[in-house]
Amino acid sequence: MWLWLILVLSALLAISLFIVLYLRNKHPEPHYNWEEIDLNAISFPEKFQWGTATAAHQVEGHLSNNWSDFEEKNDFERSGAACDHWNRWKDDFDMLTNLGLSTYRFSIEWSRLEPTEGTWNQEAMEQYSSMIDDLLERGIRPVVTLHHFSHPIWWEEKGGFANRNNIPSFLNYCEKVFDALSDRVDVWCTINEPTVFSTMGYTLGQFPPGKRSILLTTKVMKNLMRAHAEVYHSLKEKKPDAVIGLAKNVTLFDPLNRWSPIDWIVSRILDYLWNGAWRKGILKGKMLGSRIPKAKNSLDFIGLNYYTHFLTGLFMPTSTEELEFAKRDHEISTEFGYPMYAEGFRRAMEFVSPLSVPIEITENGVADENDTLRPEHLKRHLWIVSEAIKDGFDIRSYHHWSLMDNFEWAEGYKMRFGLHAVDFDNQQRKLRKSGKIFQDIISKNG
Repeated sequence: MWLWLILVLSALLAISLFIVLYLRNKHPEPHYNWEEIDLNAISFPEKFQWGTATAAHQVEGHLSNNWSDFEEKNDFERSGAACDHWNRWKDDFDMLTNLGLSTYRFSIEWSRLEPTEGTWNQEAMEQYSSMIDDLLERGIRPVVTLHHFSHPIWWEEKGGFANRNNIPSFLNYCEKVFDALSDRVDVWCTINEPTVFSTMGYTLGQFPPGKRSILLTTKVMKNLMRAHAEVYHSLKEKKPDAVIGLAKNVTLFDPLNRWSPIDWIVSRILDYLWNGAWRKGILKGKMLGSRIPKAKNSLDFIGLNYYTHFLTGLFMPTSTEELEFAKRDHEISTEFGYPMYAEGFRRAMEFVSPLSVPIEITENGVADENDTLRPEHLKRHLWIVSEAIKDGFDIRSYHHWSLMDNFEWAEGYKMRFGLHAVDFDNQQRKLRKSGKIFQDIISKNG
C-alpha cells in the first residue's frame, strides 16, 4: 500500500512540475535592469499622436448620475465640483495646447444629455459641440468615449447593464451623440474598461451599484459586450469611415510564487476572466458560454489602458478592504499600492495584437502627489512604446492619464494622477515637473 501511495504522490509531483515548467515557459515575466537602459533613446513616427485623457464624472463637476447617487447612499467622498471642468474647459484646453498635444480623449456624460428618460438637454449637447470645435481649432484630435463608468440614475434604476433589455436605450443615447458630433469626430470609444466596470460594481461592490455576485458580474460582462457590438454596427452603418473601438484595461495576472502550481492555476483563471474571455468575444463572437455573433471583429482599433500586474495566489481578497498588492522585492510600489511594472506594458500590447487592429494607448499613468515617481514612470513606459513600434506594433497614439488631478472614483481625491496638480480649494492648476518632461518629449518627437 505504501508503495502505491509513493507512486501516486510521485506521479502528482511530476505532473505538477511539468505544469509549472510549461507555464513558466509559455508565460514569462520579464524584468529589466532599468539602470542599463537609456530612457532618452526613444523615437516615434512622424504622425504619432500625443495626448492625455479625462472622464466626465471625474472632472466636469456637479453631476447627478449613478456615481453621485452611489457616493451619497454609501457615504463615499463626494465628487462635488470635481475640477469644475464644465465651466473651465476653455482654460483647461489651454493646458492641452501648452503641452503640445495633438489628441485628447474625453467622455460624454449621458446624464447631462438625458437627465430623465426621453428628455434631452440640447444646451448640454451644444456645449459638447463647442468643445469639439475648440479642440479642432487648436489642431487637437477629439477621441470621444461614450460610456466611462457613469450614466443616468433612471437607467441605473432600470438595472443598467445588468438587464439586457436596457441596451436599446443605451444605443439610442449613443446614436444621438454620434448624429450630433460625428461630422467632426472621427474616433470613438464605445465603452471604457468593461471588465473593471463589471468587477468593481458587481463583484467587489466598490462601484455602483455596489453588489457582490459572480453571476451578476458575468451577466454584466456579456451585456457590455452586446452593447458595444450593437453600438459599433449601428454607428458604422451611419458612417462607414468612422473609427470605432473600446478601451480595455489589460491587467496582467502573474503567480505570486512561480514555482507553485496552485498560484499558476489561480493566475491563469483570473487572467482568462479579466482578459481572455473578453478577447475571445471579439475574436470569436463567444463569451463565457454565450454566443454574441455581432461582437466578432467589432473593432477598428483597440484602446489599451495599462497600469500594472497583480501577483496572485490561493488566498485572494474578495473586497477592496482586504486588497493588498504583492510585489517583487525590486519593484516600486505606487501610491495606489500596486507595483510599477513597465515591462508588462509590452506584454499587454502582445495580448491585444491578435485582434489585428491598430492600438491606441488610451490610458497610462500613476498616482503620485509629490511627483517623485511619475517622471521615471513616464520615461519607462514611453521607452516601452518606442521599442514596440520599432518592433512592428501598429501603435498610433499615447494618452497619458491624466491631464490633471481629478476625482478617482472609489478612492476619492487622495489619488493624484495629473500632469497638472489641482488645488481643489481654489481650482488652481499647476504644471508638474513630469508635465514639463512630457512637454519636452513631445517637442522632440512630435
